[in-house]
Amino acid sequence: MRRAAGDGAAAAGPARPRTPLFREPLRHQTLEGLAYEHIRRAIVEGQLAPGQRIVAQVVAAEAGISRIPVMQALRRLESEGFVRINPHRDVVVAALSPEEFRERFLLMATLEALCIRESQGKFSVALLRRLRRLGQEITAARAQSDTARAVAADGEFHRLLWEASGLRQTVQILRNVWDRGEYYRYVMHARRGGFAAESLAEHDDILDALEAGEIDRAARAVETHRLQAMDRLATTR
Repeated sequence: MRRAAGDGAAAAGPARPRTPLFREPLRHQTLEGLAYEHIRRAIVEGQLAPGQRIVAQVVAAEAGISRIPVMQALRRLESEGFVRINPHRDVVVAALSPEEFRERFLLMATLEALCIRESQGKFSVALLRRLRRLGQEITAARAQSDTARAVAADGEFHRLLWEASGLRQTVQILRNVWDRGEYYRYVMHARRGGFAAESLAEHDDILDALEAGEIDRAARAVETHRLQAMDRLATTR
């Protein structure tokens, strides 16, 4: 006997109402998001220096938007430690105290070493070659006194080391801490007459260990590199 169409669905009970995956339609990036990205980049790249005042109304006028999304972006940046907002609504780019510098470098040393240890078997030949090329890029930039180019390649070098671990939350923490110190690293290298030669040698130590498959040695090398960078920055601020 043939089953009538729809009998199977009826036997399974009434269909549950489908829960939408999104509460609202997907839209292009918000004004707050755009303001956040532009202000954050200006801080990271040193266009807005530590201690410099940010006037929300001026930023809004330059961007052609209202003050509200700019203030929302600034509050988000405050939560990440990039700016400070005082009770009178004055906003300044946050400056790091010596104690904060030390804490951030100690945190990075620990997390970078963790990333290396979690990357056992994940450093392919192609990735190691890419890291070597970045080392060569830094060396070439240093020879041309191009500090900005060297610092950018250095950032890419370290991000590749972190991302090999697959620890997404740890990588995000490292990115935020790294970006907060970008201005200071640029100033340090510039004041030392170019990208630190010691840093290049320390990069080689990390890569030599990785190419030899010695993960623990590589983790110790990246930790040493970070602590040495902390000392270099402390003596050139």
